Amino acid sequence: MSGFTLLSYPVQKDESLLSLVADRSRYMLPIGGRFRVIDFTLRNSVSSGAVETIIFNNHDDDLESYVAGSSEDSSAPHHAIRVVPFPRSDAEIIQQAVSESGSSYFVLYNGDIPSIINFSRVMEKFLKTKKKPMLVKLSINGRATMAHKVVITDKKSLLAVIKKSVKSQDSTPNYFEMLINMLIHTGITTSSVDAMVWTMKSVNEYYMLNREIIWNSGISDLLERERIIKSRIRADRFALLDEYCFIRNSFVSDYCYINGTVENSIIFPGVQIGQGAIVKDSIILPFVKIAQGARVTNAIIDESTDLTDERPNVGINCRVGYDEHLMENRAYPGRLHSGLTLVGKNNHFRDGIFIGAACYVVSQSRESYFTGERIRLYDGESILPL
Repeated sequence: MSGFTLLSYPVQKDESLLSLVADRSRYMLPIGGRFRVIDFTLRNSVSSGAVETIIFNNHDDDLESYVAGSSEDSSAPHHAIRVVPFPRSDAEIIQQAVSESGSSYFVLYNGDIPSIINFSRVMEKFLKTKKKPMLVKLSINGRATMAHKVVITDKKSLLAVIKKSVKSQDSTPNYFEMLINMLIHTGITTSSVDAMVWTMKSVNEYYMLNREIIWNSGISDLLERERIIKSRIRADRFALLDEYCFIRNSFVSDYCYINGTVENSIIFPGVQIGQGAIVKDSIILPFVKIAQGARVTNAIIDESTDLTDERPNVGINCRVGYDEHLMENRAYPGRLHSGLTLVGKNNHFRDGIFIGAACYVVSQSRESYFTGERIRLYDGESILPL
């Protein structure tokens, strides 16, 4: 056995991001204009010199197929990736995954939160210590914190606490945090590492993080310079900017078609914006189609996953959101505020629909709400699950 494996575990499921994580894991959440959170996790693993990444996923989504080609990446030809379904706190699943690994050491890390971390230096310190487990404090903005615990351990010590848990049939909402605490109680050394970590506790924090990744030169320059982080969202052609296109102070990814106006916004791969449409102060996630004459302001439009569906997600002359930054959503004021509107995945609004500020529309084709003469969702209102 040799080398180390980064063992990525998920946070406990919650509703802080509303529909953004209702039917996908945080790993698969689009981030930074062209990536998903898992791309940052793999970046941390590769840049730290890990030989393998084991990803425990507590959601049934497309994560495994998304990362399927990562092990063939020329920048890390010997880096293996495994996705392990982990729908509940089942210690035997972890035990099997660790036992099957050929690594001598493991880094336990909450990897479904976007972060930029390099564990290589603390790994060197760990190998020089006499005590086996090491608690790594993440130093964020120059201040070490225990809010995000990382532990480095040898395989024998890790398997010992897992077997103890299996024997005692322990049950907990966050099983990996329990394992880390068990390792800490066995006796542990400490170290720290500089890190950027973003917890995203609301839809508004998600909105601001996307903007920070792109417009913070320290972050964007690092990602461009390293060429380690890679997206597997389809991007096999350049963006097409047509005759009536106008773009100002915005990020437009590859594989887009733009024939309208885009201002102060982030456009993910595969997005189509028709002639005369205006997108302002918004984030448009992958493969969304915005028809001619539509206007999207201060909103997040979640991705469209059925690429065979030719219908626009935002129909002709629709209005989604507007410049009203004091409004909060009535059902979820702490998670959706400052006038920001969230439209969930795979919605298709017919022509002429009006959706106000701080509105929330759940995923999966809720256009059935707008029937007959009903064409408007007023400020702060929501279309929730049936």
